[in-house]
Amino acid sequence: MTELKKMNKEFENNNVRGPINSWFFYTISGYMDVLWGKSKKELFQDHSGTVVEIGPGAGANMRYLKRGTKLIAIEPNIHMHKNLRKTAKKYGIHLYIKSITGETIDLPDSSVDFVMSTLVLCTVDNPLQCVNQIKRILKPTGQFVFIEHVKARENSILGFIQNLIHKPWHWFFEGCHTNRDTASLLESAGFSSIVMDKYNHYSPFIPIIPQIRGRAVK
Repeated sequence: MTELKKMNKEFENNNVRGPINSWFFYTISGYMDVLWGKSKKELFQDHSGTVVEIGPGAGANMRYLKRGTKLIAIEPNIHMHKNLRKTAKKYGIHLYIKSITGETIDLPDSSVDFVMSTLVLCTVDNPLQCVNQIKRILKPTGQFVFIEHVKARENSILGFIQNLIHKPWHWFFEGCHTNRDTASLLESAGFSSIVMDKYNHYSPFIPIIPQIRGRAVK
């Protein structure tokens, strides 16, 4: 298949998956609050007046931000934008959407105090490049807070399920890797300090167990 055909095929697929995923994540935002709300409140409680979010999707994290917060949303899926705006209006967030990927952030060096991502580093094409971009835009002592699902232990039942379902999951959820070792990536990314909690938070979304949550400082 030529590169042009691949691009056309991906465009067609995204026109199918994009609207479905936008509806899906907007619809389950309340359930996601049940699953991860406590962790998010703790991680986001001291956020600055301007926040950069990598892959905000339909805006599930806005409920944890202070009213009046300026949110710079790095969201390449244009099908998410309508629900992003709807959610921002609901929670009083000043929203600025950038239709770019986490690997190509166009913000200046050392320009923001607070970057966050939840269940996103699994989907980017080049996670190391994305993390390097996050470090680049953070001010000295700026914080990156995260909740991510990660690769399960080798030869475990969870690992078997992750590998078994990876291909269909990867296609439907627009590039999500069920078995990416994001924990090791963050630990070796060169942050001045990182606090990370590794845990199993069980839910019907079995392929995205286990998870990590934490805070990294530039």
